[in-house]
Amino acid sequence: MSRTPNPEHRDGLRPEQVGADERRRVEHNLDRIEDRLRDAPEGLHRFGSPADPDALRQSPLPPAAQLLWAQWDGLELAAGALTLWPLAEIMTATAELRAAGSVAADDVPIGERDGELLVICADPHAEGADVVLVEEDGERLPHSASVDLLVLAMLGEVAVLYDEEGEYQEQLFGSDGELTRAAERRLLRRHLDLDPDAPLARFRLAQSLRRAGELRAAAGELRQLLRRAPEFAWGHHEHGRVLLGLGGPQGPGDALRAFTRAAELAREQGLQAHFLAWACVAAEPGSTVPASKDRSKHGDRGERATPTRADLAARVLACSPEFVRAQESALREALEREDLVRAEEALRLGLAVVPGQLGLLSLRPALEALRARPPEPAEGDDDDPLADETDREIRAAWAAAEADDDLTDRDATPDSRRRITRADGERSAGASSGKPPRGQAKSSSQRAAGGARSSAKPAGARSDPRAPARSGSAVPGTAGRPAKRRS
Repeated sequence: MSRTPNPEHRDGLRPEQVGADERRRVEHNLDRIEDRLRDAPEGLHRFGSPADPDALRQSPLPPAAQLLWAQWDGLELAAGALTLWPLAEIMTATAELRAAGSVAADDVPIGERDGELLVICADPHAEGADVVLVEEDGERLPHSASVDLLVLAMLGEVAVLYDEEGEYQEQLFGSDGELTRAAERRLLRRHLDLDPDAPLARFRLAQSLRRAGELRAAAGELRQLLRRAPEFAWGHHEHGRVLLGLGGPQGPGDALRAFTRAAELAREQGLQAHFLAWACVAAEPGSTVPASKDRSKHGDRGERATPTRADLAARVLACSPEFVRAQESALREALEREDLVRAEEALRLGLAVVPGQLGLLSLRPALEALRARPPEPAEGDDDDPLADETDREIRAAWAAAEADDDLTDRDATPDSRRRITRADGERSAGASSGKPPRGQAKSSSQRAAGGARSSAKPAGARSDPRAPARSGSAVPGTAGRPAKRRS
């Protein structure tokens, strides 16, 4: 298994298949990847020998991506956090997944990130990225600008997380043993240093900035994101949250348009209802929403009517008749857990859709009592970096779909993600090579730069509430999807 670039294999591609500038760019990144693989702790990564040139030319991989497989026929980074399949497995997976309808007809499945499928899409301009993450329910999230940058950015994350011995870096953890918010930011920024156009990493960074109250910085990140991935529904939703927080004369109107655009792009009715409920929040009395200009080519160039809160609420209930009931259920559960953030959000969304809903109004005193309690002293990091507001928010979106099936079925509700602590990263007796134990949970910070759980949707979310609940990060529950592949 050679660690040295093999010009014979790289030159196996016909020159006309890859433009000179693109080839130089990719080969430069392959050299940088090579350096990092060579310098990594022994056993942290695994990689294959070069792929057979004839088989590579006949593969469905685009020419620029073939350059990577011409160097390594399969990669496994950081104990499987990122896996790129060997060429033979790509061929098998492509046939299986296309036949099952699990991917688009022109997708090329190439591997997995934390158990979720990665594909090279046919239309990166429409998708927002060359490499797209496809979740179990079919949700497509723009991940990386190219395969070589995906690998390079992942190796950048590894350099932040691990020291020369393959152990977690000490400064990444607070006194409670959890990754700090600063560590999460370092991972995201390092990823974006190496892949500036990675939409999912920039999305996650914008979320982190919003949660920290840095709204203008978050808005700047989202503008960059939406230039690269203009049809990313969660990007528009996050932009609406930031604009709503910024306020100002145009804030509510711009936020309303961002939320409605997110709903237009959402593929599942439960998510449409969630985005439209936030549009109801932006259109509430007291929010000045100016009429928008009709910029259509043939339409009236005058002002276009802006939907009222009542119009938007009707659309929410058309998408999910049990939406408000689901918010009431979520509010009760949040009060039981003493989760103030989730409780306030459930009340806000529910009353924005149906202002007089008695069940929600009856719970206001309990919420006021929870607000009045003095905050408990936090152990360790004061930022509480892994109290993942995003996961709570998206669980609320999916709660609407859950309510249509069975609001009382708690077994169908996804469990909260397990936090990773420094103890999880300690080497076991069987991991003397420096590789973390296989199967260990990965935190939101480790997944933040584009991993499966760093996406907008948390583990366990699904588009069909009658489908079996997901268990962990395994993928056997998806029809037609092969078991997790290793290089």
